[in-house]
Amino acid sequence: MGNWARNRLPPVLRDAILFVLKQGWAALFGGLLLGAALLTRVFWQSEWPVHRYDALFVFAILVQLLFLALKLETWTEARVIVLFHLTGTAMEWFKVRVGAWGYPEPCFFRVMDVPLFSGFMYASVGSYMARVIRIFDMRFIPYPPFWQTFGLALLIYVAFMTVTLLDRGRFYPTTKERSATAGQRVGMWSR
Repeated sequence: MGNWARNRLPPVLRDAILFVLKQGWAALFGGLLLGAALLTRVFWQSEWPVHRYDALFVFAILVQLLFLALKLETWTEARVIVLFHLTGTAMEWFKVRVGAWGYPEPCFFRVMDVPLFSGFMYASVGSYMARVIRIFDMRFIPYPPFWQTFGLALLIYVAFMTVTLLDRGRFYPTTKERSATAGQRVGMWSR
């Protein structure tokens, strides 16, 4: 498709179409998971022998294994996705524990009242980020020092946790985020 578009379409139209297609390709896991969640929400029957949340968990694992088998994701990207899943599950534990929300449907695959499929909602963000960086061949120049990246991430997670307890918990990291990324450029190279 890329070579066909490069040879036949005006540059602005070509770039727009390829950008949208690459974004969609990068968001494939998230799109599949969202589609599965929506379809099961509409069509799933409570009397079926498998719980809906368990089916979503198995679906997400099978899609990830398929992505790896078909080389749609690398093992490095898979490790990033696992970290997003674990972090997201921990964040869900916290939110459920403080009463911010809950999961009303029954399931077998759960830990501390949080269905394990919920971590894949966060993993879909990790999948998108890892894939879009690879697909667009992004480079972050200059990349901030590790301590700044770690500090910013810590502030963002603290904001996520405290927004349930404090009304203004999200404002501080937004200011820090701007200062930590000031002067940074993101370069994307065509392939």
